[in-house]
Amino acid sequence: MSRRGHQTPYILAAILMLLAGACRSITPTPPPPLTVTRDTEFTLAPGQTAAVIDAVFSIRLIGIGGDERCPSGVECAASGPVSVSFTLQKGGGDLTTVDLQTFTDQDGRAPDFEFEGIQDHTSYEGYLVRIVSVLPYPKNLNEKIRDSDYRVTFLVTEE
Repeated sequence: MSRRGHQTPYILAAILMLLAGACRSITPTPPPPLTVTRDTEFTLAPGQTAAVIDAVFSIRLIGIGGDERCPSGVECAASGPVSVSFTLQKGGGDLTTVDLQTFTDQDGRAPDFEFEGIQDHTSYEGYLVRIVSVLPYPKNLNEKIRDSDYRVTFLVTEE
């Protein structure tokens, strides 16, 4: 067998490794951290952090725990809530994990009034942290929203 014949398996193996690497899903890098102020709405992507400078704490969106909102292309008897998980941290202190739920309209906006059994805000260090909106809104039953596509808008106010 010629020398070229011995190299063929190695070349094929290298090509297969390159192809396999190209097919792997790429984990998106979260957008850079934000610096925000209280009384101003701000939007986070999963994994993104916002430092609320005048409240001296940060919020990091973990992600969406579940989305039971009725898709806009479907008629439902009722629409469920969307669950949001995030952490709060003051300075270098311990992380506080928060799980909230809210209903939204088809524009992703949360209502200004409360629903019994649904917690869409939390108190932290003398401030109120509230979910303002969750996007995108589901369009149909066949299309699942990827975790990385969600965006949650928050509002921090003094209590």
